[in-house]
Amino acid sequence: MGNSTKKTISSDTGAFISLAEMKTLTKNHDDDHANQKSFDSHVRAMCFGKDKIIELLDQPGAVALRIYYGIKIDTDGDGIKEKKMILVAVDEHGNDIVPSETPAVAPADGIVSKAMAMGKILDSGLPCPQFCSGSEDPKP
Repeated sequence: MGNSTKKTISSDTGAFISLAEMKTLTKNHDDDHANQKSFDSHVRAMCFGKDKIIELLDQPGAVALRIYYGIKIDTDGDGIKEKKMILVAVDEHGNDIVPSETPAVAPADGIVSKAMAMGKILDSGLPCPQFCSGSEDPKP
């Protein structure tokens, strides 16, 4: 059962890892998803511009970034689904800062912030390996 106590999210959330650990994790992912294809090859990563990341994090109340994994259903008839990564800003309570679906719907705490009504969702990053550093291995 899940813990009902909601923890706050710090702007210092996350941990840096070594290049060796990154290579292990990405290889495990690539091996597990070798049969998925997008943009004519398996998508290993997505690259997003600094300006867009800053724009997400500059939203009122943002302290973190959340990355959702998504699948775009076959749109060109080749039977292949596209892997997507969707980025949203997150407030200190763990709420996504996204556009409100309906202004009358409030989060569990009952507070509807201006940021939530006007939130942004980032997609359409550049896929790797097409836009990578030039090799199959991640670069330091």
